[in-house]
Amino acid sequence: MPDTGAVPRLGRLTWPEVAERFRRDPRLLCPVGSVMQHGPHLPLDTDIRITTAISEGIAARHDVLVTPTVPFGAGSEVDRGYAGTGQLAHKTLHRMLNDLVADWVRQGVEDLVLLTSNGFGPNYHALVSVMGGDVRIRAVDLNVVDLSPALRTVRSPERAGEIETSLMMYLSPTSVRLDRIEDAELPADLLAERMDGTEPVPLPGSGGVIGRPAAATAEKGKRIYDYLVRYVGDRLYGADGA
Repeated sequence: MPDTGAVPRLGRLTWPEVAERFRRDPRLLCPVGSVMQHGPHLPLDTDIRITTAISEGIAARHDVLVTPTVPFGAGSEVDRGYAGTGQLAHKTLHRMLNDLVADWVRQGVEDLVLLTSNGFGPNYHALVSVMGGDVRIRAVDLNVVDLSPALRTVRSPERAGEIETSLMMYLSPTSVRLDRIEDAELPADLLAERMDGTEPVPLPGSGGVIGRPAAATAEKGKRIYDYLVRYVGDRLYGADGA
């Protein structure tokens, strides 16, 4: 597990402490997760765990206030058929985020980042279309980050594949069902057909995996985590992090 030190978490402060914080530093980082199937070997809250960990790592590195993770997001119709998956409609997620942003802007936030590891089109479109007056709003999809410096290979679109499984082996090793890991690669042409945003939609009736989770290791997960925290954070907030 990463040691993020003293993460500045909005939810653990009192309102006067947050008001003082907004006066001297009007930045806010909001992770947006999902409760969605990630194959038979990863838990439904995989996106929540990954997005939270990356966001808190960035927050600690750059001393940016981070909100509690929004747990639900938008996804594909196919995923709704897997037990436990719970999704919001695009317009519902968009309205909810707009309501949250409106409150924070009234309280003094001037720079807001919405960060997610759920790259489905409806989810990301809800994030990028959030508006809040004069506030600067940026949406970040971790799926588009080039991980070749960390993986030493070209990243391929996946679901519960090498990347997510490696991250979970590092961030939450006891939650990975190692005995249920099975690769499920798709031909390039079929993979292209299954893309919705930056993530592929699983084949109906399949186990939900697309990719090579058997290639995952905790060591790769640490490299990916460290790289994402440094790369994404430095591009959002400058290379002045600790």
